[in-house]
Amino acid sequence: MVAIPEWTELRQKSGLDPLGMQAASVNLYQRLVPGISNVTLRIRYYGLYAWLCRTYAERIGDTRLESWKRTVRRAEALLALVAANAAGEDGNGGVAGVLWAARRLGEHRGSLIDFRQDTDPGGAGTPYLKQAWGAYGAAYASQLYEVGVFGEASQHEIPVPAPGLGDVLADGFAEAIGPLADSFFTLAQEGRVTKADLASLTPVLPAGIGENTAERDAYQRLLFAAFEDPRPNDVARQRSLRLALQITGVIDGEASADVLRWVCYAGAAPNGQPVTRLGDELEAHRQRWWAYQAGDLGRIACEALLKWLLDTVESYTTGIEPARAVAEAVDALEVGAAGWPRTWRQLVAALPTATNSQSRAERGSERALSEAVLDAGRGEERADVASARAAIELLAVLHQRCAPSRALLAAELGGEGIDGAAFRSLASELAFLDAYQDAPLDQTLARLMRERVLDRHLWVAMQKLRHQGDYTFLLEADDGKVRVRSKDGPVLTNPRLGNALTFLRDIHLLSPSGLTERGRELAEAT
Repeated sequence: MVAIPEWTELRQKSGLDPLGMQAASVNLYQRLVPGISNVTLRIRYYGLYAWLCRTYAERIGDTRLESWKRTVRRAEALLALVAANAAGEDGNGGVAGVLWAARRLGEHRGSLIDFRQDTDPGGAGTPYLKQAWGAYGAAYASQLYEVGVFGEASQHEIPVPAPGLGDVLADGFAEAIGPLADSFFTLAQEGRVTKADLASLTPVLPAGIGENTAERDAYQRLLFAAFEDPRPNDVARQRSLRLALQITGVIDGEASADVLRWVCYAGAAPNGQPVTRLGDELEAHRQRWWAYQAGDLGRIACEALLKWLLDTVESYTTGIEPARAVAEAVDALEVGAAGWPRTWRQLVAALPTATNSQSRAERGSERALSEAVLDAGRGEERADVASARAAIELLAVLHQRCAPSRALLAAELGGEGIDGAAFRSLASELAFLDAYQDAPLDQTLARLMRERVLDRHLWVAMQKLRHQGDYTFLLEADDGKVRVRSKDGPVLTNPRLGNALTFLRDIHLLSPSGLTERGRELAEAT
Protein backbone atom coordinates (compact mmCIF):
# COMPACT_ATOMS: atom_id res chain seq x y z
CA MET A 1 0.00 0.00 0.00
CA VAL A 2 1.32 3.42 -0.96
CA ALA A 3 0.33 6.36 1.24
CA ILE A 4 -0.72 9.36 -0.83
CA PRO A 5 -0.74 12.77 0.86
CA GLU A 6 -4.04 14.61 0.81
CA TRP A 7 -4.23 18.40 0.85
CA THR A 8 -6.32 19.89 3.61
CA GLU A 9 -8.05 23.25 3.60
CA LEU A 10 -6.14 26.12 5.22
CA ARG A 11 -8.45 28.57 6.93
CA GLN A 12 -6.57 31.82 7.43
CA LYS A 13 -8.12 33.95 10.14
CA SER A 14 -6.96 37.10 11.83
CA GLY A 15 -8.04 39.33 14.66
CA LEU A 16 -8.96 36.38 16.84
CA ASP A 17 -7.30 37.05 20.19
CA PRO A 18 -3.65 36.61 19.16
CA LEU A 19 -2.39 36.38 22.76
CA GLY A 20 -5.26 34.35 24.19
CA MET A 21 -6.17 37.06 26.71
CA GLN A 22 -9.61 38.04 25.45
CA ALA A 23 -11.27 35.06 27.08
CA ALA A 24 -10.81 36.64 30.52
CA SER A 25 -12.68 39.80 29.48
CA VAL A 26 -15.37 37.92 27.56
CA ASN A 27 -16.00 35.44 30.37
CA LEU A 28 -16.41 38.29 32.82
CA TYR A 29 -18.80 40.45 30.80
CA GLN A 30 -20.89 37.38 29.99
CA ARG A 31 -21.34 36.94 33.75
CA LEU A 32 -22.11 40.63 34.23
CA VAL A 33 -24.79 40.97 31.51
CA PRO A 34 -26.25 37.47 30.96
CA GLY A 35 -29.27 37.21 28.69
CA ILE A 36 -28.12 40.07 26.44
CA SER A 37 -25.49 39.50 23.77
CA ASN A 38 -23.64 41.61 21.24
CA VAL A 39 -26.08 40.42 18.55
CA THR A 40 -29.39 40.69 20.42
CA LEU A 41 -30.22 44.15 19.17
CA ARG A 42 -33.81 44.88 20.26
CA ILE A 43 -35.79 43.69 23.26
CA ARG A 44 -39.04 43.26 21.31
CA TYR A 45 -37.62 40.20 19.55
CA TYR A 46 -37.87 38.42 22.93
CA GLY A 47 -41.63 38.97 22.97
CA LEU A 48 -41.95 38.21 19.26
CA TYR A 49 -40.34 34.79 19.55
CA ALA A 50 -42.28 33.90 22.71
CA TRP A 51 -45.52 34.75 20.91
CA LEU A 52 -44.40 33.08 17.67
CA CYS A 53 -43.60 29.70 19.19
CA ARG A 54 -46.89 29.66 21.11
CA THR A 55 -48.91 30.66 18.06
CA TYR A 56 -47.07 28.08 15.98
CA ALA A 57 -48.00 25.38 18.49
CA GLU A 58 -51.65 26.48 18.50
CA ARG A 59 -52.13 26.94 14.75
CA ILE A 60 -49.58 24.66 13.08
CA GLY A 61 -48.52 22.07 15.65
CA ASP A 62 -46.01 20.37 13.34
CA THR A 63 -43.15 19.06 15.48
CA ARG A 64 -40.69 18.76 12.60
CA LEU A 65 -37.80 21.19 13.02
CA GLU A 66 -37.84 22.12 9.32
CA SER A 67 -41.42 23.32 9.66
CA TRP A 68 -40.54 25.48 12.66
CA LYS A 69 -37.45 26.78 10.84
CA ARG A 70 -39.56 27.87 7.87
CA THR A 71 -41.97 29.69 10.21
CA VAL A 72 -39.12 31.51 11.96
CA ARG A 73 -37.45 32.52 8.72
CA ARG A 74 -40.65 33.78 7.11
CA ALA A 75 -41.57 35.78 10.22
CA GLU A 76 -38.13 37.39 10.37
CA ALA A 77 -38.17 38.21 6.66
CA LEU A 78 -41.64 39.73 6.94
CA LEU A 79 -40.49 41.92 9.84
CA ALA A 80 -37.48 43.00 7.75
CA LEU A 81 -39.77 43.97 4.86
CA VAL A 82 -41.96 45.97 7.25
CA ALA A 83 -38.87 47.77 8.57
CA ALA A 84 -37.53 48.52 5.08
CA ASN A 85 -40.93 49.84 4.03
CA ALA A 86 -40.92 52.17 7.06
CA ALA A 87 -37.31 53.22 6.49
CA GLY A 88 -38.07 56.90 7.00
CA GLU A 89 -39.26 56.38 10.58
CA ASP A 90 -36.88 56.65 13.55
CA GLY A 91 -36.16 53.98 16.11
CA ASN A 92 -36.46 50.83 14.03
CA GLY A 93 -32.81 49.90 13.62
CA GLY A 94 -31.58 46.49 14.65
CA VAL A 95 -34.03 44.52 12.49
CA ALA A 96 -32.31 41.48 10.97
CA GLY A 97 -32.43 41.15 7.18
CA VAL A 98 -33.30 44.77 6.45
CA LEU A 99 -30.59 45.13 3.75
CA TRP A 100 -32.09 42.20 1.84
CA ALA A 101 -35.56 43.67 2.35
CA ALA A 102 -34.54 47.08 1.02
CA ARG A 103 -33.18 45.44 -2.15
CA ARG A 104 -36.35 43.41 -2.60
CA LEU A 105 -38.53 46.48 -2.25
CA GLY A 106 -36.30 48.41 -4.65
CA GLU A 107 -36.65 45.68 -7.26
CA HIS A 108 -40.38 45.18 -6.72
CA ARG A 109 -42.66 46.02 -9.64
CA GLY A 110 -45.74 43.83 -9.17
CA SER A 111 -48.60 43.77 -6.72
CA LEU A 112 -47.36 40.91 -4.51
CA ILE A 113 -43.93 40.52 -2.95
CA ASP A 114 -43.27 36.78 -2.82
CA PHE A 115 -40.47 36.03 -0.39
CA ARG A 116 -40.90 32.28 -0.01
CA GLN A 117 -37.88 31.36 -2.12
CA ASP A 118 -35.74 33.76 -0.08
CA THR A 119 -36.70 32.22 3.24
CA ASP A 120 -37.57 28.56 2.83
CA PRO A 121 -34.74 26.10 3.52
CA GLY A 122 -33.19 25.23 0.16
CA GLY A 123 -35.15 27.97 -1.65
CA ALA A 124 -33.89 29.22 -5.01
CA GLY A 125 -33.98 32.93 -4.13
CA THR A 126 -31.48 35.20 -2.39
CA PRO A 127 -31.51 34.28 1.32
CA TYR A 128 -32.63 37.12 3.55
CA LEU A 129 -29.90 36.00 5.96
CA LYS A 130 -27.12 33.47 5.44
CA GLN A 131 -27.63 31.77 8.79
CA ALA A 132 -29.78 28.64 8.51
CA TRP A 133 -31.92 29.64 11.49
CA GLY A 134 -31.78 33.37 10.81
CA ALA A 135 -31.42 35.87 13.64
CA TYR A 136 -33.28 33.45 15.90
CA GLY A 137 -30.51 30.86 15.73
CA ALA A 138 -27.58 33.23 15.37
CA ALA A 139 -28.53 35.59 18.18
CA TYR A 140 -31.73 35.18 20.15
CA ALA A 141 -32.52 31.52 20.84
CA SER A 142 -29.66 30.95 23.29
CA GLN A 143 -30.52 34.11 25.22
CA LEU A 144 -34.22 33.23 25.35
CA TYR A 145 -33.30 29.99 27.08
CA GLU A 146 -30.76 31.80 29.27
CA VAL A 147 -33.28 34.30 30.66
CA GLY A 148 -36.06 31.75 31.09
CA VAL A 149 -38.42 32.92 28.34
CA PHE A 150 -38.20 29.59 26.51
CA GLY A 151 -38.92 26.24 28.04
CA GLU A 152 -38.47 22.75 26.63
CA ALA A 153 -41.23 20.36 25.63
CA SER A 154 -40.89 16.71 26.63
CA GLN A 155 -41.84 15.19 23.25
CA HIS A 156 -40.18 17.46 20.66
CA GLU A 157 -37.33 19.96 20.20
CA ILE A 158 -39.41 23.02 19.33
CA PRO A 159 -39.36 25.65 22.09
CA VAL A 160 -42.42 26.64 24.06
CA PRO A 161 -42.93 29.69 26.27
CA ALA A 162 -41.81 28.91 29.79
CA PRO A 163 -44.66 29.01 32.32
CA GLY A 164 -44.70 32.38 33.95
CA LEU A 165 -42.20 34.67 32.25
CA GLY A 166 -42.51 33.18 28.76
CA ASP A 167 -46.28 33.36 28.81
CA VAL A 168 -46.19 36.91 30.17
CA LEU A 169 -44.01 38.06 27.27
CA ALA A 170 -46.14 36.24 24.70
CA ASP A 171 -49.32 37.73 26.16
CA GLY A 172 -47.82 41.22 26.30
CA PHE A 173 -46.69 41.14 22.68
CA ALA A 174 -50.02 39.77 21.44
CA GLU A 175 -52.02 42.33 23.40
CA ALA A 176 -49.82 45.18 22.19
CA ILE A 177 -50.26 44.50 18.49
CA GLY A 178 -53.89 43.37 18.81
CA PRO A 179 -55.56 42.29 15.54
CA LEU A 180 -52.22 42.64 13.75
CA ALA A 181 -51.06 39.46 15.48
CA ASP A 182 -53.33 37.35 13.30
CA SER A 183 -52.40 39.32 10.17
CA PHE A 184 -48.67 39.03 10.84
CA PHE A 185 -48.75 35.28 11.42
CA THR A 186 -51.02 34.63 8.43
CA LEU A 187 -48.94 36.74 6.03
CA ALA A 188 -45.71 35.17 7.29
CA GLN A 189 -47.12 31.72 6.66
CA GLU A 190 -48.27 32.70 3.18
CA GLY A 191 -44.90 34.22 2.33
CA ARG A 192 -46.51 36.84 0.08
CA VAL A 193 -47.39 40.40 0.95
CA THR A 194 -48.38 43.74 -0.59
CA LYS A 195 -46.85 47.12 0.28
CA ALA A 196 -50.18 48.06 1.84
CA ASP A 197 -49.86 45.02 4.11
CA LEU A 198 -46.36 46.12 5.09
CA ALA A 199 -47.56 49.61 5.96
CA SER A 200 -50.36 48.22 8.11
CA LEU A 201 -47.84 46.13 10.10
CA THR A 202 -45.60 49.07 11.08
CA PRO A 203 -46.76 48.94 14.75
CA VAL A 204 -45.11 45.50 15.04
CA LEU A 205 -41.63 47.01 14.66
CA PRO A 206 -39.21 47.29 17.63
CA ALA A 207 -40.00 50.95 18.26
CA GLY A 208 -43.68 50.12 18.73
CA ILE A 209 -43.49 49.23 22.43
CA GLY A 210 -46.03 51.46 24.15
CA GLU A 211 -45.02 53.36 27.27
CA ASN A 212 -48.01 52.35 29.36
CA THR A 213 -48.52 48.74 28.29
CA ALA A 214 -48.33 45.28 29.78
CA GLU A 215 -45.75 44.45 27.13
CA ARG A 216 -43.35 47.14 28.37
CA ASP A 217 -43.89 46.04 31.96
CA ALA A 218 -43.12 42.44 30.98
CA TYR A 219 -39.77 43.39 29.46
CA GLN A 220 -38.88 45.37 32.58
CA ARG A 221 -39.70 42.37 34.74
CA LEU A 222 -37.46 40.25 32.56
CA LEU A 223 -34.49 42.63 32.50
CA PHE A 224 -34.63 43.55 36.19
CA ALA A 225 -35.41 40.05 37.51
CA ALA A 226 -38.69 41.18 39.06
CA PHE A 227 -40.04 37.65 39.48
CA GLU A 228 -39.89 34.87 42.05
CA ASP A 229 -36.65 33.00 42.66
CA PRO A 230 -34.31 34.86 40.29
CA ARG A 231 -31.09 32.98 39.53
CA PRO A 232 -27.61 34.44 40.12
CA ASN A 233 -27.38 35.32 36.42
CA ASP A 234 -30.67 37.21 36.61
CA VAL A 235 -29.42 39.16 39.63
CA ALA A 236 -26.13 40.01 37.87
CA ARG A 237 -28.02 41.38 34.84
CA GLN A 238 -30.35 43.35 37.11
CA ARG A 239 -27.41 44.92 38.95
CA SER A 240 -25.65 45.90 35.74
CA LEU A 241 -28.80 47.60 34.45
CA ARG A 242 -29.46 49.31 37.78
CA LEU A 243 -25.87 50.54 37.71
CA ALA A 244 -26.42 51.88 34.19
CA LEU A 245 -29.46 53.84 35.39
CA GLN A 246 -27.64 55.18 38.43
CA ILE A 247 -24.64 56.33 36.36
CA THR A 248 -26.90 57.93 33.76
CA GLY A 249 -28.50 59.90 36.57
CA VAL A 250 -25.09 61.07 37.80
CA ILE A 251 -23.86 62.25 34.40
CA ASP A 252 -27.28 63.84 33.71
CA GLY A 253 -27.14 63.16 29.98
CA GLU A 254 -27.21 60.41 27.43
CA ALA A 255 -25.18 57.38 28.45
CA SER A 256 -23.06 55.28 26.13
CA ALA A 257 -21.24 51.99 26.54
CA ASP A 258 -17.93 53.85 26.51
CA VAL A 259 -19.04 56.27 29.23
CA LEU A 260 -20.36 53.45 31.42
CA ARG A 261 -17.20 51.36 31.28
CA TRP A 262 -14.99 54.36 32.11
CA VAL A 263 -17.23 55.64 34.91
CA CYS A 264 -17.27 52.16 36.46
CA TYR A 265 -13.47 52.03 36.23
CA ALA A 266 -12.86 55.53 37.58
CA GLY A 267 -15.64 55.51 40.16
CA ALA A 268 -16.39 59.02 38.96
CA ALA A 269 -18.32 60.89 36.28
CA PRO A 270 -16.38 62.24 33.27
CA ASN A 271 -16.06 65.59 35.06
CA GLY A 272 -14.44 63.89 38.04
CA GLN A 273 -17.50 63.97 40.31
CA PRO A 274 -17.38 60.77 42.43
CA VAL A 275 -20.15 58.26 41.93
CA THR A 276 -21.58 57.91 45.42
CA ARG A 277 -24.73 56.59 47.06
CA LEU A 278 -24.65 53.35 45.10
CA GLY A 279 -25.05 51.25 48.22
CA ASP A 280 -22.89 48.28 49.11
CA GLU A 281 -24.50 45.94 46.58
CA LEU A 282 -24.09 48.16 43.52
CA GLU A 283 -20.65 49.39 44.63
CA ALA A 284 -19.46 45.77 44.73
CA HIS A 285 -20.92 45.27 41.27
CA ARG A 286 -19.20 48.43 40.00
CA GLN A 287 -15.92 46.98 41.21
CA ARG A 288 -16.54 43.89 39.07
CA TRP A 289 -16.89 46.23 36.08
CA TRP A 290 -13.68 47.93 37.24
CA ALA A 291 -11.93 44.56 37.00
CA TYR A 292 -13.34 44.05 33.51
CA GLN A 293 -12.06 47.42 32.28
CA ALA A 294 -8.66 46.98 33.93
CA GLY A 295 -8.31 43.58 32.27
CA ASP A 296 -9.26 44.96 28.87
CA LEU A 297 -6.76 47.80 29.21
CA GLY A 298 -3.98 45.40 30.14
CA ARG A 299 -4.79 43.17 27.20
CA ILE A 300 -4.66 45.96 24.61
CA ALA A 301 -1.30 47.03 26.03
CA CYS A 302 0.06 43.53 25.42
CA GLU A 303 -1.48 43.42 21.94
CA ALA A 304 0.16 46.76 21.11
CA LEU A 305 3.52 45.25 22.06
CA LEU A 306 2.79 42.38 19.68
CA LYS A 307 2.10 44.94 16.94
CA TRP A 308 5.42 46.66 17.76
CA LEU A 309 7.20 43.32 17.49
CA LEU A 310 5.47 42.53 14.18
CA ASP A 311 6.56 45.90 12.82
CA THR A 312 10.15 45.14 13.86
CA VAL A 313 10.20 41.66 12.27
CA GLU A 314 8.53 42.86 9.08
CA SER A 315 11.75 44.57 7.95
CA TYR A 316 13.39 41.13 7.60
CA THR A 317 11.65 39.44 4.68
CA THR A 318 13.74 36.26 5.03
CA GLY A 319 13.22 36.11 8.78
CA ILE A 320 15.14 37.04 11.92
CA GLU A 321 16.19 35.10 15.01
CA PRO A 322 13.61 35.58 17.80
CA ALA A 323 16.17 36.81 20.34
CA ARG A 324 17.47 39.38 17.89
CA ALA A 325 13.94 40.50 17.00
CA VAL A 326 13.13 41.05 20.66
CA ALA A 327 16.39 42.91 21.26
CA GLU A 328 15.75 45.22 18.31
CA ALA A 329 12.15 45.85 19.41
CA VAL A 330 13.33 46.82 22.91
CA ASP A 331 16.19 48.94 21.53
CA ALA A 332 13.74 50.79 19.27
CA LEU A 333 11.77 51.84 22.36
CA GLU A 334 14.77 53.99 23.32
CA VAL A 335 14.30 53.51 27.04
CA GLY A 336 16.75 56.30 27.87
CA ALA A 337 15.04 58.84 25.63
CA ALA A 338 11.69 57.90 27.21
CA GLY A 339 13.07 59.05 30.57
CA TRP A 340 12.29 55.76 32.29
CA PRO A 341 14.26 54.72 35.42
CA ARG A 342 16.43 51.62 35.78
CA THR A 343 13.89 49.00 36.96
CA TRP A 344 10.21 48.14 36.56
CA ARG A 345 9.58 48.80 40.26
CA GLN A 346 11.02 52.29 39.87
CA LEU A 347 8.99 52.91 36.70
CA VAL A 348 5.76 51.95 38.49
CA ALA A 349 6.61 54.29 41.35
CA ALA A 350 7.74 57.14 39.08
CA LEU A 351 4.65 57.39 36.87
CA PRO A 352 1.99 59.66 38.39
CA THR A 353 -1.43 58.22 39.14
CA ALA A 354 -4.02 60.37 37.40
CA THR A 355 -6.57 62.09 39.61
CA ASN A 356 -9.27 61.11 37.12
CA SER A 357 -8.29 57.97 35.21
CA GLN A 358 -10.76 58.73 32.40
CA SER A 359 -9.51 62.28 31.77
CA ARG A 360 -7.94 62.92 28.39
CA ALA A 361 -6.38 66.10 29.80
CA GLU A 362 -4.07 64.15 32.12
CA ARG A 363 -1.34 62.70 29.89
CA GLY A 364 -0.65 59.78 32.24
CA SER A 365 -4.28 58.76 32.75
CA GLU A 366 -5.41 55.32 31.70
CA ARG A 367 -7.77 56.96 29.20
CA ALA A 368 -5.04 59.00 27.52
CA LEU A 369 -2.58 56.10 27.51
CA SER A 370 -5.12 53.61 26.15
CA GLU A 371 -6.02 55.92 23.27
CA ALA A 372 -2.32 56.24 22.42
CA VAL A 373 -2.07 52.43 22.57
CA LEU A 374 -4.97 52.00 20.16
CA ASP A 375 -3.18 54.34 17.74
CA ALA A 376 -0.95 51.35 16.96
CA GLY A 377 -3.67 50.33 14.51
CA ARG A 378 -4.50 46.91 13.13
CA GLY A 379 -3.30 47.37 9.57
CA GLU A 380 -0.04 47.26 7.69
CA GLU A 381 1.21 50.70 8.70
CA ARG A 382 4.05 50.83 11.22
CA ALA A 383 3.08 51.94 14.70
CA ASP A 384 4.67 55.06 16.13
CA VAL A 385 7.07 54.55 19.03
CA ALA A 386 4.74 56.69 21.16
CA SER A 387 2.14 53.93 20.95
CA ALA A 388 4.56 51.22 22.10
CA ARG A 389 5.84 53.39 24.93
CA ALA A 390 2.24 54.12 25.96
CA ALA A 391 1.65 50.35 26.16
CA ILE A 392 4.56 49.96 28.59
CA GLU A 393 3.42 52.94 30.66
CA LEU A 394 -0.18 51.70 30.69
CA LEU A 395 0.97 48.36 32.11
CA ALA A 396 3.01 50.22 34.74
CA VAL A 397 0.09 52.51 35.68
CA LEU A 398 -2.20 49.46 35.94
CA HIS A 399 0.40 47.74 38.13
CA GLN A 400 0.20 50.67 40.52
CA ARG A 401 -3.57 51.22 40.27
CA CYS A 402 -4.41 47.55 40.78
CA ALA A 403 -2.09 47.00 43.76
CA PRO A 404 -4.82 47.31 46.44
CA SER A 405 -7.25 45.11 44.47
CA ARG A 406 -5.13 42.28 43.10
CA ALA A 407 -7.25 39.64 44.84
CA LEU A 408 -10.42 41.02 43.22
CA LEU A 409 -8.69 41.19 39.85
CA ALA A 410 -7.57 37.56 40.07
CA ALA A 411 -10.97 36.39 41.30
CA GLU A 412 -12.85 38.07 38.46
CA LEU A 413 -10.39 37.59 35.58
CA GLY A 414 -8.63 34.39 36.63
CA GLY A 415 -5.15 33.53 35.43
CA GLU A 416 -3.39 34.81 38.54
CA GLY A 417 -0.54 32.29 38.21
CA ILE A 418 2.38 33.14 35.90
CA ASP A 419 3.16 29.59 34.79
CA GLY A 420 -0.19 28.38 33.47
CA ALA A 421 0.11 28.23 29.69
CA ALA A 422 -3.57 27.83 28.94
CA PHE A 423 -4.99 30.99 30.49
CA ARG A 424 -3.68 34.53 30.71
CA SER A 425 -5.14 37.80 31.93
CA LEU A 426 -3.93 41.07 33.39
CA ALA A 427 -3.69 39.23 36.73
CA SER A 428 -1.14 36.76 35.31
CA GLU A 429 0.86 39.47 33.55
CA LEU A 430 1.13 41.56 36.71
CA ALA A 431 2.31 38.49 38.57
CA PHE A 432 4.95 38.00 35.86
CA LEU A 433 6.11 41.60 36.22
CA ASP A 434 6.23 41.19 40.00
CA ALA A 435 8.84 38.48 39.53
CA TYR A 436 11.19 40.71 37.52
CA GLN A 437 10.48 44.16 38.89
CA ASP A 438 14.00 44.62 40.34
CA ALA A 439 15.90 43.44 37.24
CA PRO A 440 17.32 46.02 34.81
CA LEU A 441 14.37 47.51 32.94
CA ASP A 442 15.61 46.57 29.47
CA GLN A 443 15.94 42.94 30.60
CA THR A 444 12.43 42.93 32.05
CA LEU A 445 11.02 44.38 28.82
CA ALA A 446 12.93 41.79 26.77
CA ARG A 447 11.46 38.98 28.90
CA LEU A 448 8.01 40.49 28.52
CA MET A 449 8.37 40.72 24.74
CA ARG A 450 9.80 37.23 24.34
CA GLU A 451 7.87 35.14 26.86
CA ARG A 452 4.54 36.93 27.14
CA VAL A 453 4.22 38.22 23.58
CA LEU A 454 6.23 36.37 20.92
CA ASP A 455 6.29 32.87 22.44
CA ARG A 456 2.76 33.27 23.74
CA HIS A 457 1.38 34.16 20.31
CA LEU A 458 3.04 31.16 18.68
CA TRP A 459 1.65 28.87 21.38
CA VAL A 460 -1.89 30.28 21.11
CA ALA A 461 -1.87 30.04 17.31
CA MET A 462 -0.66 26.44 17.46
CA GLN A 463 -3.49 25.49 19.83
CA LYS A 464 -6.06 27.03 17.46
CA LEU A 465 -4.58 25.17 14.50
CA ARG A 466 -4.46 21.90 16.40
CA HIS A 467 -7.91 22.02 17.97
CA GLN A 468 -9.97 24.22 15.61
CA GLY A 469 -8.20 23.93 12.27
CA ASP A 470 -7.84 27.73 12.08
CA TYR A 471 -4.56 29.24 10.92
CA THR A 472 -4.12 32.40 12.98
CA PHE A 473 -0.33 32.78 12.97
CA LEU A 474 0.78 36.39 12.61
CA LEU A 475 4.39 35.22 12.95
CA GLU A 476 5.74 32.01 11.44
CA ALA A 477 8.75 30.20 12.86
CA ASP A 478 11.05 28.32 10.49
CA ASP A 479 14.67 27.18 10.69
CA GLY A 480 15.33 29.18 13.84
CA LYS A 481 13.87 32.40 12.49
CA VAL A 482 10.53 34.19 12.58
CA ARG A 483 8.92 36.23 9.85
CA VAL A 484 5.68 38.15 9.55
CA ARG A 485 2.76 36.46 7.83
CA SER A 486 0.05 38.95 8.75
CA LYS A 487 -0.43 41.89 11.10
CA ASP A 488 -2.96 42.79 13.74
CA GLY A 489 -3.18 45.25 16.59
CA PRO A 490 -4.99 46.14 19.80
CA VAL A 491 -8.78 46.35 19.97
CA LEU A 492 -11.14 46.71 22.92
CA THR A 493 -13.80 44.09 23.55
CA ASN A 494 -17.49 44.98 23.33
CA PRO A 495 -19.13 44.20 26.70
CA ARG A 496 -22.80 44.20 25.59
CA LEU A 497 -23.47 47.53 27.28
CA GLY A 498 -24.50 49.22 24.04
CA ASN A 499 -27.30 46.74 23.44
CA ALA A 500 -28.29 46.84 27.11
CA LEU A 501 -28.73 50.62 26.83
CA THR A 502 -30.81 50.14 23.66
CA PHE A 503 -33.08 47.77 25.58
CA LEU A 504 -33.51 50.42 28.30
CA ARG A 505 -34.43 52.98 25.65
CA ASP A 506 -36.86 50.49 24.06
CA ILE A 507 -38.79 50.25 27.33
CA HIS A 508 -38.78 54.00 27.96
CA LEU A 509 -36.32 54.13 30.85
CA LEU A 510 -33.76 56.15 28.91
CA SER A 511 -34.08 58.96 26.37
CA PRO A 512 -31.56 61.01 24.36
CA SER A 513 -31.41 63.45 27.27
CA GLY A 514 -30.80 60.84 29.96
CA LEU A 515 -33.22 59.20 32.38
CA THR A 516 -36.92 59.40 31.68
CA GLU A 517 -39.26 60.02 34.58
CA ARG A 518 -39.98 56.30 34.70
CA GLY A 519 -36.26 55.54 34.59
CA ARG A 520 -35.54 58.04 37.37
CA GLU A 521 -38.20 56.47 39.57
CA LEU A 522 -36.70 53.03 39.04
CA ALA A 523 -33.16 54.30 39.70
CA GLU A 524 -34.22 56.01 42.92
CA ALA A 525 -36.16 52.95 44.06
CA THR A 526 -33.04 50.81 43.83
